[in-house]
Amino acid sequence: MKELILFLSDMKDKGIGICSVRQGFDTSTSMGEIMFQFVGTLSSWEREMIRERALAGLKRAKSERKTLRRRKVTNDTMTARILELRTATKSIREIASEVGVSRGTVSNVLKVA
Repeated sequence: MKELILFLSDMKDKGIGICSVRQGFDTSTSMGEIMFQFVGTLSSWEREMIRERALAGLKRAKSERKTLRRRKVTNDTMTARILELRTATKSIREIASEVGVSRGTVSNVLKVA
């Protein structure tokens, strides 16, 4: 919010007014300036609420001992097949096509192995 007020003050010092057709305010008027600050305050509040909900969700997931990560695309069988095809001198593109995963996944499996 502090940055918003500084920005508005700098623009006012330079003789620049901000007119928003969507929100319906013009900062060259006192009412428009108040509306601009009000919209900024609401945006700041909304960001804070989103942050609080996200942290509450993470706390709840942690208390339920849930792991927060992406699911693995490959399983042990697929990993073994990728390694087998690579030793058969197949290209990463061919392996990805045959196994049914992306080239990036094949590369990641080969890096770990």
